Amino acid sequence: MKKTLSRILIAILLVIPLYSLGGTKVASAADLTRVHFEFRWNNPNDVSYRQTKQTTSGYGLKSNTVNIPWYSATAWGHSYKAGKTGNVNVSQGHTYHIYANHSYNLYNKLVEWYGRGNAAYINASSHSNGHAYGYWHADH
Repeated sequence: MKKTLSRILIAILLVIPLYSLGGTKVASAADLTRVHFEFRWNNPNDVSYRQTKQTTSGYGLKSNTVNIPWYSATAWGHSYKAGKTGNVNVSQGHTYHIYANHSYNLYNKLVEWYGRGNAAYINASSHSNGHAYGYWHADH
């Protein structure tokens, strides 16, 4: 009797963790379209998540919340064809002042210079202490 009861108890204790696995969710990747920049006077630069660029369109940036007057944004990319670190400014000199609640089309030459399928990202800069939130798409 004691032996049977202990076997049942062990079986229950082994099955409960397996049963609980059925209700768990698989973690998903970060939302690459959401952007959050954090600025400090002594560390003024921040970058967005990287997205794959397929077309010659601009980077689409929609700023929602900006708790500083404005920040600067330029289009950057990453390609092994660029050499060294692979990080390259593809804005061709275009820098944008980004204000809250505005949409922007950031000029870039990533596909033209390095081909399709390279990583695109936004390099943002401000010497003010603050942050900015919004959304962006590599293929606008």
